[in-house]
Amino acid sequence: MFAASRIGTNMLRQTRKHQPRAFRLPAISQRLYTTTPPSSGSNKPNQFTMGQKNSNNSGKGNKSGLIFGLHPLAIFASLTLLGSGYMMIVKPFLHWNDDQKDKREEKDKAKQDNTAKYSDEQIASFPFDKKTVVFVLGGPGSGKGTNSARLVEDFGFVHLSAGDLLREEQKRPVSQYGELIAHYIREGLIVPHEITIGLLRNAMMDHPECNRFLIDGFPRNLVQAKAFEDTVCKAKKVLYFECPEGILLERLLDRGKTSGRSDDNIESIKKRFNTYVNDSKPVIDAFDKQGKVITVSCQGTMDSVYKNTHDQMSKLFKELGQEPKPFKA
Repeated sequence: MFAASRIGTNMLRQTRKHQPRAFRLPAISQRLYTTTPPSSGSNKPNQFTMGQKNSNNSGKGNKSGLIFGLHPLAIFASLTLLGSGYMMIVKPFLHWNDDQKDKREEKDKAKQDNTAKYSDEQIASFPFDKKTVVFVLGGPGSGKGTNSARLVEDFGFVHLSAGDLLREEQKRPVSQYGELIAHYIREGLIVPHEITIGLLRNAMMDHPECNRFLIDGFPRNLVQAKAFEDTVCKAKKVLYFECPEGILLERLLDRGKTSGRSDDNIESIKKRFNTYVNDSKPVIDAFDKQGKVITVSCQGTMDSVYKNTHDQMSKLFKELGQEPKPFKA
């Protein structure tokens, strides 16, 4: 019987040994954070004081140094983590959400075709697919506009410059896109394709008698290229004026002395070069895989460059079964 009693006592000791102890503040914390019990008859809540010991030695119902059962340092740490979480997660998300909202508003604004001169029925009945469209691409200052003007005279093209159309729309007093276009041009960025394609489509419909169109400075990226070919018509060829960047920079700075264009300055030129390399060059590569690119080197005299351009276009029209006009020396 005594043996059983000793065994029971040992088991009880082992059980107490492994029981978790109640959490107690270190002695220094108990001195720093103590509560002063309210005076008799007072309705004031407990106040936390520094360096006072608890006058209530009974310990009944009093957890010294705790706020709502939590240590003050734990509360401080929790608030710090919450603040860090807001700065690291919530605040960046709010900024991102605002940016996405602005982009959606810009797209919605672009889709509201304020520049449309024609009804949906007129657009649907226009024979875009019977037109010969040639995209004219190259770096800024490569001679796209100069050579296009001569092609108009020799081959009966209508020359549509995407940049000129955008600048005209920007200056139009009642245009809802004026400020938006000005910002994109100034920053060397690509204007939303809904605006540019709408302007080009309207310009083509302004010349129903013409079957040949040179579209200069378009498409600027693959999204524009696909959108134009899906909604307007497919291009027959891409006329690409190839020119080293050093020559382009020299030409643009010289042109900027008299052009009056807001983007003919060194900062805008560098941004346009970056846009061309990152966005426009892939368009040329994509069309080249389809066998649609005609490459003309811009190194040489203006006449020699145009002679090469003319010969290439004459060859194109023979392939299409159309009679090209004779070259004027």
